[in-house]
Amino acid sequence: MFISILTLASGLTILLIAAHVIIPGTISVSYYFRVPAHVVAVLLIAAGTSAPELIVAIQAGLNGTPQIVWGNIIGSNITNILVVLSISGLFFPINTTDTATKRDMILLLAISAIITISAYYFSSLPLSVSILLVIILTCYTLYLVRLEPDEDEAEKNTEGSELSFKRSLIYCVAGVTGLVLGADLMVNAAVELAVALSISKTVIGLTIIAFGTSLPEIAAAIASLFHRRVDMALGSIIGSNIFNIVAGLGITRLVSELPVTNEILIIGIPTMTLSTLILALLIFLKQPLGKIISICFLATYCLFLSLNLAIGG
Repeated sequence: MFISILTLASGLTILLIAAHVIIPGTISVSYYFRVPAHVVAVLLIAAGTSAPELIVAIQAGLNGTPQIVWGNIIGSNITNILVVLSISGLFFPINTTDTATKRDMILLLAISAIITISAYYFSSLPLSVSILLVIILTCYTLYLVRLEPDEDEAEKNTEGSELSFKRSLIYCVAGVTGLVLGADLMVNAAVELAVALSISKTVIGLTIIAFGTSLPEIAAAIASLFHRRVDMALGSIIGSNIFNIVAGLGITRLVSELPVTNEILIIGIPTMTLSTLILALLIFLKQPLGKIISICFLATYCLFLSLNLAIGG
């Protein structure tokens, strides 16, 4: 148990250090490449922190466990909105007026609708839909790369000139690696502690692992807010959800069938759809995500966990 506690502390330390360096590194890279910082946040932080979900999804698909694929992707998107944004919103009110945020939200709504309709109509993800998702992923990435910052964005990014180009790249790579490694160490140590305390595997899966896989996003989002870069915080969360769907489901379906389980249809997809729609409503109405909404989101997540525990039990 002592080793588990030591590992947990080490993972937390790595996570905090990584969160501390990745935001300055991201801003600096955006300065040198002359692209909006939120674009680098989406391509680097969102895609980087979504990589574990993609790897888990592909492995689960190849192992013939599609329920893990759907649970991993849907659960991660739910956690990103109801937990990651909520924890961030408890520290700082999150402004939702950024134009790029609205653009990415529209795309997230569209691809969420695509997989929702496919899941209920076909009870699986058809190969044609998978190809469509991969095409969307490619087009979305190319579009982001071609964007240029406006005058206000360029002025914000001038703080990135304080770092050399080489150091900014090191910060970015070390930041993403540290976020993923630190979260992995914390999850493994927490699971070992939970098992030692005789906590059921179901509870472990729904709480420690589900929350643990979102630790990189939580750390990156809070670090963005501390640097007063709300556009990067919200952008990385929405971007992470986009990458989870188009890459996690789209690419995995290319190598494996993905039938949908009843649990996903009854609780998972409705919860993801509802949370995505509420976030979209806040963004379109330009309502900030403050403490009250954050508490409501966290309460909804607790209800989601309770329903899963009831059905799983």
